[in-house]
Amino acid sequence: MKGVVKKLDERKFGFISVEGGNDVFFHANECEDGVFDTLNEGDTVTFDTADSEKGPKAVNVRLDAGGGEEAAPEADAAPAEAAEEAPEAEEAA
Repeated sequence: MKGVVKKLDERKFGFISVEGGNDVFFHANECEDGVFDTLNEGDTVTFDTADSEKGPKAVNVRLDAGGGEEAAPEADAAPAEAAEEAPEAEEAA
């Protein structure tokens, strides 16, 4: 599934807003390694759901490369890759 981080709490939990559905609870333990510490409200994430005593919860939470506030740094990746290729081209010449 895909959603947008709606709320984050310093106690290491948050809620993901899903278009056309109910918000989904998640805890930092359900995020890929280190992802919770980099999340911001408004980031787009992908996740799976699992049943819990209080209803569905998000598991395997990860940043979505195609959206949210995290998408902007990827635009800088292409020039960096080109710069890395340039020394190889010089060596071949």
